[in-house]
Amino acid sequence: MAQLTRIKELNPDRVPVTVKATVLSLWGSPRPEVAREGRLEDETAIIPFTLWADSPVRDLEKNRKYIFHRAGLGKLDGDLRVEIDRQTSLYPIEEEADVYRTMLKITQQEELERKRYAKGAKITVSDQKNRSRRNIFSIVIAAGVLIWGAVMILQYTELVTEETIRDLFRKRRTVAIERAARKAVTEPREGTVEEAFDGGLFTARVGEEVWTIGYLGLEVPRLPVRKGDPIDPIALQARNFNRFRVGGKTVRLEFEENRLPVDGDGEAYVFEGGKMVNVELLERGLARLRDEGQGLAYGRELREAEESARRERKGVWRE
Repeated sequence: MAQLTRIKELNPDRVPVTVKATVLSLWGSPRPEVAREGRLEDETAIIPFTLWADSPVRDLEKNRKYIFHRAGLGKLDGDLRVEIDRQTSLYPIEEEADVYRTMLKITQQEELERKRYAKGAKITVSDQKNRSRRNIFSIVIAAGVLIWGAVMILQYTELVTEETIRDLFRKRRTVAIERAARKAVTEPREGTVEEAFDGGLFTARVGEEVWTIGYLGLEVPRLPVRKGDPIDPIALQARNFNRFRVGGKTVRLEFEENRLPVDGDGEAYVFEGGKMVNVELLERGLARLRDEGQGLAYGRELREAEESARRERKGVWRE
């Protein structure tokens, strides 16, 4: 489980830290990059703090107890102080029992992040395979063009009529629709979203289980893990949209055939209020479509949403 550090034991060489403390005092700052300053107190000592303007923590209440997770440490005029910056998460504490629950929640969140980035490493290893698939796709397209040219020659020589070609494409379209229908989910699941970590990942309670769900078919920009790394503004917008759109809500999860979550981890089409959130992320330019949506039951809807954002130069298509 994640560990708390008492104020007296804070060491600037060991950051970030998790501190449980009461806001002893608050005041404003003349520096525009600083939102508030003040002092924190626990049973061991008192220490000043700085709440930076770019922190997701909007404000604090005097005489209230909090857990500050992933806080930084710095010095001003030689005095050690707690830095509440953009990496810091804030958890209000009403009673002592909240401390254990909060630390358990923090531990689970960090474990999920480790698993997520371990998966990211596996994806990097498989990039070569993805490139091979795209090469095969290009070959198939080229073969299709050649076949089309052959059909045109046959039509010109009256060996194949226009009506025959129409029938051929009607049959192909029917087969494509049937295949998509077979891939569609037959057993959608409902769950309540417990926490959205970034733009492309959240946990949901489904029955007695807690699943970690990503948006199927999408590549969503991620926030950095290490303090000091540059933050992609699109990743920040995606996280805020994800929290606003599904946080605390009941969602319907649809999975491709044979793609139900394994060990509680999976990717799904996410529906809330009758709308697919995967499509909404693409429409706002907060995500890209992975592998052009090939082989997905909702591939056409996802491609149309991405193309709309690309035409209007939204989000990731702005440049």
